[in-house]
Amino acid sequence: MREGFCRVADAADAARGDVVLEFLVPNRCPADAFDLSPDGRTLVVGTMLKEAYGAEIHLVDVATGRRRLVHAEPPGKGQTFLHRVLFDADGERIIYALNGETRLLDPASGRHQVLAAYQQYKDAQFNPFRMRPAWNRDHTRLLVFDHGDRVRVLDREWNTVFETHAEATLFECWDGALSPSGRLLALSRSKGRQYDDSDPMVTEIEVWDLEKGTVRQRIPIPVGQPVNKVGFDPTETLVLACPWYDGGPGAYSLDTTTLAWHFSDPVQPDRWALCYGWDYSPDGTTLAIGRRACTDVVDTATREIDPAFRQSWPETGLTGRTERVRISADGTLVASGGDSGRILIRRL
Repeated sequence: MREGFCRVADAADAARGDVVLEFLVPNRCPADAFDLSPDGRTLVVGTMLKEAYGAEIHLVDVATGRRRLVHAEPPGKGQTFLHRVLFDADGERIIYALNGETRLLDPASGRHQVLAAYQQYKDAQFNPFRMRPAWNRDHTRLLVFDHGDRVRVLDREWNTVFETHAEATLFECWDGALSPSGRLLALSRSKGRQYDDSDPMVTEIEVWDLEKGTVRQRIPIPVGQPVNKVGFDPTETLVLACPWYDGGPGAYSLDTTTLAWHFSDPVQPDRWALCYGWDYSPDGTTLAIGRRACTDVVDTATREIDPAFRQSWPETGLTGRTERVRISADGTLVASGGDSGRILIRRL
């Protein structure tokens, strides 16, 4: 498959696991910055130009594969890394993270608004390659990272409803996530050094109760590695984590802090299976996990893998390190993309 071409099928006639859209993102870029609109009809895709000097945001129609350029970030003196693109609650505006800025884009007018901004090592210790904006499930609250090492939660009108400081002098933040309801916030924090017995790394997940404005729990992660991906299960009783070496996810009890379950590597059972990203279906019955080259779809009750989603070459392409996985709001589609530059949308 070449850039500009796509494979399209009618989602209404597709069987479970069938590909309804497959394409390479523009500009020979990794396909790890995308999102599905709330109605599942449109993809927003962020790409970078050669050597990250310049960036683009495209809208892609899922039914036809047609794409439309809605924003072009011109090349400047510095590189323009586009880390994340998200639809707002109505699917009409786009949140995107460019370097350390979180912006709101109105494609109809072309205007954008800066919601948060920081410069790593100048006014914050946040790393923009890790600390990225994120919604809760129904898009009522948005997590952003701001100058002064501030972690902020915004409502739909972009007012701050919660704010805390990340205390970067003691712990370095590696990731953050809101629970589906937006009532809880998880921050992955580490201090010390990897592979250094004289200063061993200590990692914890700090969980905030946003209504009370207090820390509800601190979950120690005994792997000697930072956790670079964190999240919640739909019941908000488990906190999911992926260690830095990309294993996981593993689920820790919010009440007891103990490991409730994890996925073992099929070749090395003493290690966790590779995981680069995940997403739950709205009803919580399905978990999609980005693996190397493909996406596993798992029944959350049994944690059994659905064989219909095991990809095979050459029937369909592979997504490489599958960093981004999204299930549509109606639970009928799962989209995945990774460093191969390919996005696949399959019928659930």
